[in-house]
Amino acid sequence: MRKPAILITGANGEMGHGLITALHARNNVSIVALDLNPLDKALSGLVYEELIGNILDQSLIEQLNGEYEFDAIYHLAALLSTRAEFSPRAAHDVNVGGTLSLLNLAVEQGRSRGVPVKFFFPSSIAVYGFSGLDAKNKAGAIPEDSHRNPSTMYGCNKLYCEHLGHYYMHYFQRLGADNNRCFIDFRSIRFPGIISSKTIPSAGTSDYIPEMLHAAAKGEPYQCFVREDTQIPFMTMPDAIFAITSIMSAPAEDLSRTVYNIRSFAPSAEVFRQRVLEYFPQADIGYHITEKRQKMVDSWPLDTDDSKAREDWRWKPVHGLDNGLKDYLVPELKEMYKD
Repeated sequence: MRKPAILITGANGEMGHGLITALHARNNVSIVALDLNPLDKALSGLVYEELIGNILDQSLIEQLNGEYEFDAIYHLAALLSTRAEFSPRAAHDVNVGGTLSLLNLAVEQGRSRGVPVKFFFPSSIAVYGFSGLDAKNKAGAIPEDSHRNPSTMYGCNKLYCEHLGHYYMHYFQRLGADNNRCFIDFRSIRFPGIISSKTIPSAGTSDYIPEMLHAAAKGEPYQCFVREDTQIPFMTMPDAIFAITSIMSAPAEDLSRTVYNIRSFAPSAEVFRQRVLEYFPQADIGYHITEKRQKMVDSWPLDTDDSKAREDWRWKPVHGLDNGLKDYLVPELKEMYKD
């Protein structure tokens, strides 16, 4: 008999850490964690089963389908933006092929259970695209259905997977016998840059702000790879986890769309640098612009409009820039790097 559980892919990543902790707090949840690498020791005791494997391994997906009955799938596994530019084919295989594999797993699970399987997919502001700074600055905070013209492999992958999720939820095999049957309840958030105190950032093009902060806390010099006036939206990791649990808990009838923007604050690189120096006055933070990465960030929006999320599932971040630093990031980073 199959065991009831939820599945988290990419479980050992930045977001997986927070999500496992949050979902474990719900005592009736059995978590199956899948990642290419072993879970951190602090997390391994919080999951029902830990699997080390590749989401492209079809035999592993079939094993999961045979052993478990999933009522929710959180598909976090991905190759991030910077790495995706170096290995676009691998990024497509993982980000698109892996998502397609998990969507098919959800269909099989939903069909066998007779109720839709909730499927969470983390998207990104990388799905948006601007031809230059003038267009970006003129647009300001943009809603979900505008400027979806990505110029990065990561953004292309994410946007396509959003469309796949919408298709699987509303139109899957529309000419077949199960027409109008919904096997997946697909829900997605377009995340801004995310700042975490728990994990060291890696491979994200928006990581210049968390890298700046972690370097300052460690007492190491840092050269920011984008201009002083560079601006995109950000949020803290606890708010990102709160958003995931909130949208997944929302009644389906309250959701007017499958994909939502969320955001918290949108400082320029220099504004954030000045805030960091208030807490770490001896920090050595300069600028050494990497033009190729700069162009990627310049193609992303100045800010996003998250009014739909606020209306539909009452999204509201806990942390702004000031209290995010004061109450969360700085105290935890000082504790983390005190030795």
